[in-house]
Amino acid sequence: MTPKVVPLDSVLTFEPGIRLKHDTVRDRYVIQGPEVLIELNETGTAIMKEIDGISELSAVIDRLAITFSVDPATITVDVSEFCTALVMKRVLTK
Repeated sequence: MTPKVVPLDSVLTFEPGIRLKHDTVRDRYVIQGPEVLIELNETGTAIMKEIDGISELSAVIDRLAITFSVDPATITVDVSEFCTALVMKRVLTK
């Protein structure tokens, strides 16, 4: 069964106990929480830094598109699928 992708009008926030943290040993960002440690690449870090609990996913995509000088349509599917995966892992909630 294929999961539904997070709608663009969703406002995402971190689940309780989950945080984005810079791991100085690995010199990269990680998602950290009870029984959770996910190392992020540059793209994942950029996405997670934009998750503020206030903005709709479409606004997050727009900001990322401006930051990386790309058309929002180019990154919409990838960002939505990334966020969907983190909702399924109970890292993000909508």
